[in-house]
Amino acid sequence: MNALRSYSIIVGTLIGAIVLSILPFPHWYEVGRPLWLPLVGCYWCLAAPRRMGILTSCLTGFVFDAARASPLGEHALALSVIAYVIQRYHLQIRTLHLGQQMLTLGGIFAVYEFLILWINGITSKPGPLLPYALPIVVSVCLWPPVFIGLRSIRRRYRVH
Repeated sequence: MNALRSYSIIVGTLIGAIVLSILPFPHWYEVGRPLWLPLVGCYWCLAAPRRMGILTSCLTGFVFDAARASPLGEHALALSVIAYVIQRYHLQIRTLHLGQQMLTLGGIFAVYEFLILWINGITSKPGPLLPYALPIVVSVCLWPPVFIGLRSIRRRYRVH
């Protein structure tokens, strides 16, 4: 029963991140909209690597692609790549100070945004770089409150 509860908590937070990512907001917010799904996915890959991995990230990406009506597999590929990187180095990243984690995740978010930009370029939807760069900065700045909030949820419901 504990495994089912753990998965339900993780899936609930991922669904919350998808909802925050697709809700319509004013233009000033849209320009720097945080990367909610990679933020939450990175946390769970670091905190519960046995529960959140490449397959879960890929499936979440497909759901996100369907919800945003983006090319199918765009976010699935990007989330799978960053999940692989975090799975590979999660022990090293977990031991870093929160500020160092922010810098490391900034690089990981940059890889995510580069993959999205690359796929959009292939599908003939190129655009300016600012809409891809500003969310990285905003997401890095939001890592400490997201980390602390999700850690309290993880500890309260004993997700391992």
